[in-house]
Amino acid sequence: MPLLELLAPEFALIALGVALRRVMSASEEGWVFLEKLGYYLLFPCLLFVSILRAPGSVGAVLPMTLAAGSAAALGVAAAYACRWLPETDVRRRTSGAQTAFRFNSYLGMAIAERTGSAEGLALFSIMIAVLIPILNVAAVWPMAGLAQRGLVRELLRNPLIIATLGGLAWRAVQLPMPDLVLAVAGRMGIAALPLGLLCIGAALRWPRGDHRLAGSDRLLATSFTGIKLLLMPLAGLGACLLFGLDGLPALLVVMYTALPTSPASYVLASRMGGDGAFVAQLITISLLGALVSLPLWTGIGAFLWSS
Repeated sequence: MPLLELLAPEFALIALGVALRRVMSASEEGWVFLEKLGYYLLFPCLLFVSILRAPGSVGAVLPMTLAAGSAAALGVAAAYACRWLPETDVRRRTSGAQTAFRFNSYLGMAIAERTGSAEGLALFSIMIAVLIPILNVAAVWPMAGLAQRGLVRELLRNPLIIATLGGLAWRAVQLPMPDLVLAVAGRMGIAALPLGLLCIGAALRWPRGDHRLAGSDRLLATSFTGIKLLLMPLAGLGACLLFGLDGLPALLVVMYTALPTSPASYVLASRMGGDGAFVAQLITISLLGALVSLPLWTGIGAFLWSS
């Protein structure tokens, strides 16, 4: 299947979200509610069920996880290094750093399923189940001081960490899951991806007027977006070669590193006393940039490791 055709349904849902926000009379609070519904309930259900149902084991995707984790670690280090950029606002820097290494799970899981069907979704689900808790720690760490809350407390309340660790723990103990619970969670998870993509489109904001980015803010935005869309995919390609990955696993790793940043970054920044408006702008810039960079990097991966 041609690459643009592969990505078209996901980007079409995002575009539909943009259109719906313009033509519907729903208030801003309505979209915020839907975002929180996805973040706190639907997407955690999708993660939990995907981990439980994924064939294989965590050990089977260890090379993938190491390659993706190496690229993510470089992204975290580069994001933290932005603290030395001149004349940057502390709230914007600490709350925006997460956009340099967090990833859009909704888009990633949708593309993984279309790229490799059930196998692709299973591999991707297990890989991100390991990475999500680690990256959430890296996201929360700089903002813990802003919120004046303990780091451990914030991590224990994070729904994505709870869902991924819960899924991994349930797999480890191999206890049977009640059919009713699995069916309900599975149905809620099905709604997570399309609703999440619609909310991404509805949340797009281009900085203008009073919210126009100043010089130091533009430098921060360029740095965080460059780390996410250029440095991490390049590191992902190198890590795949280093760990000897090829075929579908390598393609999924490259796709993961090239994903735009997570829309959940806005929820986290707002809840922890960061600059939510600035983070929303970074999410918009990252997604618009990914319209070009994601097909490019994924195309390079498909060329190198077409099976």
